[in-house]
Amino acid sequence: MAELDKKTVKNRKTDNEQNKVKSRDHSKINIQFEISASANEIERFSIMVLKSLIEQGIPPTPDNFKIYFEKLLDEKSIDFQKKIQELLEFEESNYNENRVEIEKDIKEIFVSINNIIKVVNSIYKNIRLIKQLSSETEQELRDNSNTLVVKNVAIGFKDKLDQFVSSIDKQLETLKDRYQQAGESFKSLESSTIFDTRFGVYNKRYFIEQAKKERQKIQKFRHKSSIVVLKIKDDVLKGLPYQKDKIFLLRIIAKMLLKTSRRNDIIAYFGGNSFILLLRHTNLQSTKMACERIHEMLINSNIILNDMEINIDMSIGIAAVDEKVEVEESINCALEAMGEADSSGQVFKVCDKY
Repeated sequence: MAELDKKTVKNRKTDNEQNKVKSRDHSKINIQFEISASANEIERFSIMVLKSLIEQGIPPTPDNFKIYFEKLLDEKSIDFQKKIQELLEFEESNYNENRVEIEKDIKEIFVSINNIIKVVNSIYKNIRLIKQLSSETEQELRDNSNTLVVKNVAIGFKDKLDQFVSSIDKQLETLKDRYQQAGESFKSLESSTIFDTRFGVYNKRYFIEQAKKERQKIQKFRHKSSIVVLKIKDDVLKGLPYQKDKIFLLRIIAKMLLKTSRRNDIIAYFGGNSFILLLRHTNLQSTKMACERIHEMLINSNIILNDMEINIDMSIGIAAVDEKVEVEESINCALEAMGEADSSGQVFKVCDKY
């Protein structure tokens, strides 16, 4: 029995030694990858950040990676920091510009509303004075039966009333101007928004803005990204009698698209029955697989509206974000591919123009 225990201990030691060897081999792979000749300076730095997190037992979540990225960046050369700063500014420039415009519009709206309140307050005061003047004039007329006095009182009342009316007219013109200013600021703010509030996804304007930004990144860093246009077929929505039910169904689909997407993907409402997706760092082959998953998820979903089960059917068009082609052209190509998929009965079709 003792000999058996010794063998068991020996076997355990052997297993531990083998595991250590495997662990060392794994470390060699990581080190080899870290010093790969094909890796550029930024890639090497990113690997160093990840390695530092793992060595210190810190979960390599996006927030932790960002903290250590900035912390270790301080230890690098000034030239390298400038390169990284240029990259970060490229990432954040559109966001900051958009935020500045929104804050500017909000401030102008508050100023306009404040001015409107002041004008309304002045009009209210003038109306109160007119009522007071009418009351006083009425009392004077009651107390005097002399025709000449009554005539003078009436003339005085008319003169004062004309002054009040003239003042109110000017205030109403000012009120109209302030209201128009507020309306213009609201329109400007609306053009700066990024969400479609009905469906809880991004709006078309923001999508195009981000797709153009992604094209600029591709020109600089040479990775692959894709555009997907997804349309719920008209026959699905024709079975719903009320517009609110159609919107509710599209809202459900939007939530499902968000659930199956990655954090860095952009999903937007494109209009009508359509949504549009920007799949960053995703080549056409991976995009096809993603579309198959989306299709399977939607057609197998159990959606019931007004005691009626809805069977989802859709058409999907795919296009690459091409550095040599404007984003609008890529979107149009994806729309054409979607139309071809619809007419041919395919789940999706890939744009092959570019």
